[in-house]
Amino acid sequence: MVIVAALACLACRPDSADAGPLHDVPLEQQCLKQLIQSSEPEIDCEHLAWFTDGEREDLKKLTRGYLLDASCAVKVKIARKNLDQALATADTVFTSPAQPMTCELETSRGKVTINGTFSPRVVFKGGVAVEATPGLGDISGINSYLAWPVVHYINYSERITKPMMLMINAYKSSLAPATAAEK
Repeated sequence: MVIVAALACLACRPDSADAGPLHDVPLEQQCLKQLIQSSEPEIDCEHLAWFTDGEREDLKKLTRGYLLDASCAVKVKIARKNLDQALATADTVFTSPAQPMTCELETSRGKVTINGTFSPRVVFKGGVAVEATPGLGDISGINSYLAWPVVHYINYSERITKPMMLMINAYKSSLAPATAAEK
């Protein structure tokens, strides 16, 4: 789901020109713009993401100082009808098809580029998102001893999953008046 992929890690503009896979994405290719303003049958966009200060500190501790930072670019391609159906259903589990991503990790030994996928999953009950995970997986380019704890943290940390649910619910609530007016 593009909203989940876009909100899995909140993005802001990078401070340096050496920002790994982060680069300027033309406005028409940004996921949130396509989600909110486009009515195309397919959402085909790119989302840039990196860690907050708190997430960065958590991961530094989790990896015993090995992982220092990360920046990622997620390519999102999903049929809008799948997203609309999930948002219109009160009780459902939505799992997005895997979306490819590239991340540049800053480690204590230098920079490493990895690849993987995000397959966000959201559980809706009573019309509200009650569970969410970015669904990070299929990591390549780094040893599994580092990948496993990071994947687990990203998929289950409340620093990531709670804001996902809050933003999904806020977006879903913003749709409610338009939906009621259409009926």
